[in-house]
Amino acid sequence: MQFLPDWAPNIHPVIVHFPIVLLIFAVLFDIAGLVLTKIEWIKKSALSLYIFGTISAVIAFITGNSASDSIIIPSYAFTAVNDHADWAEITLWFFSIYTIVRLIFAFGFKRIPFARIIIIPLVLSGIVGLYFLYNTGDKGAKLVYGYGLGTGNILKIESTVEQTTEKESLSASTFSVNSNGSWTLIATEDVIKILSQKFKWIEGSLEEINPMYESSDSVLMFHLDEEKPLTAGFVYDNKIKSVQMTVKINLDNFNGELELIHNLIDRNNYDLLGLRKNEIYLARKSNGELEYFKKDKFKGNDWLEIKVVSEGNHFRGYINNKLYTHGHGSSPQPGSAGIKFSGTGIISIKSINVESL
Repeated sequence: MQFLPDWAPNIHPVIVHFPIVLLIFAVLFDIAGLVLTKIEWIKKSALSLYIFGTISAVIAFITGNSASDSIIIPSYAFTAVNDHADWAEITLWFFSIYTIVRLIFAFGFKRIPFARIIIIPLVLSGIVGLYFLYNTGDKGAKLVYGYGLGTGNILKIESTVEQTTEKESLSASTFSVNSNGSWTLIATEDVIKILSQKFKWIEGSLEEINPMYESSDSVLMFHLDEEKPLTAGFVYDNKIKSVQMTVKINLDNFNGELELIHNLIDRNNYDLLGLRKNEIYLARKSNGELEYFKKDKFKGNDWLEIKVVSEGNHFRGYINNKLYTHGHGSSPQPGSAGIKFSGTGIISIKSINVESL
């Protein structure tokens, strides 16, 4: 018999209800123990419920992170996913610390000064944990019943159907910008003209990388020097805070380092998803110094769909819709997005898509 339904990414949907029930009853039993002081089993039951509730919360948190890393998350749902994860972490920390404190009180009650007075506000403070628990559950319910994660996407977000504005378009098939700042660059015959007129070069220049449009495959190709490494990079100069950037690219004939840049303030301050030989990493450049959020191994060839998502303090890197790395850092300032590369050989690009989340 199959234990999990096909739509469930892992055991998280099964586990998640245990901490909700156990911790709610733990608080209720605890408060009842303040009134029914002579019934010892209520106090002992409350402590047991806190212990098992916290253990189940740990399991739910771990499986929840694993679940979010194993499914394809629509761009408009990343904020909701991160909200749920952040509230879950707050809830876990609260009940972990709270349960430890309650264990100390339980086994050292007689030795703690003014214990009988302190225990009353301590018990009542468990209600704060229920507030955290409620918000975690509310955000999780929104993911399932609102966005239908694992069951099909239900909720329609206005930003996903916004019409493209024409004021930033030289060719509707080549470059388009939405009113929310999202933009798309597709390799067509106008692409080199677009790069020259609409994009800001933060390193090098368009002429240095010898651009060529290959009409038979609809591919933009950058021909870097075969012997002397060259660094070049460009961004579309608008400001986006939470962003998803997807690039369809071929690096088979390129030897060097690629960066998907986002939240760029200037050439020395930006966030990035980087690829170099057998490695993918999330990082932040601050005053020219690189701070790594997460590094992971990677091997791939042929055409790749590389995606970086920055929302809140969560940073994710995908290749061909598979999550390779998930790091955390402070929430970045709004900034520009684009590509930077350093090395030798040929880079081939079919499209760049930047979405404001």
